[in-house]
Amino acid sequence: MQIDYNVLIAYGGVAQKIAKGDFIFKEGSFPRYFFQILQGEVRLFSSNKEGRILLQGIFKNGQTFGEAPLLNDKPYPNTAQATQPTVIVKISKEKFVSLLKDFPDTTTALLFSLTKRIYNNTLLAQIWVAQTPEEKILLFLKNYKAELNTAEQILITLTRQQIADFTGLRVETVIRTIKKMCTQGKVKIINHKLYY
Repeated sequence: MQIDYNVLIAYGGVAQKIAKGDFIFKEGSFPRYFFQILQGEVRLFSSNKEGRILLQGIFKNGQTFGEAPLLNDKPYPNTAQATQPTVIVKISKEKFVSLLKDFPDTTTALLFSLTKRIYNNTLLAQIWVAQTPEEKILLFLKNYKAELNTAEQILITLTRQQIADFTGLRVETVIRTIKKMCTQGKVKIINHKLYY
């Protein structure tokens, strides 16, 4: 879902630069703003005391994030961090709700965006409960490819670390398992790039 920049500004939107590595919000903090990315990339993740990360999404230009806690008046269940220099537009909750009332098409688009995320989180849950690292990685790759609506072999543009973060595995396990899957013909590695 992408809201027109001029509409965002008309409703009090403010552009803000975020440096790579900076946090937009942290798990447990209370939401006050709606966020849309103008340029850059943001990751949503949960982490434990040992620093292990469970990646829940990567959001790019034009995408929005953090709406569910904002609209539910609940603390954020995850953390949002810029993975590269990023520019976001933020709007206060009150003005965002006014925008949704004034633009029913935007409300409908938000509904479909949120239902897609719920569905994708269900797919992620299947990955997290899979038994073996190979099952986890294959499920993840299958879902990643399905999101792109193609039956052709594709380049997986994510790093091994990102795959590890999405699947709940350690990066060393992902590297070892992908090499094994390559020898079994389940994936291809060409010039250090992963294809599925």
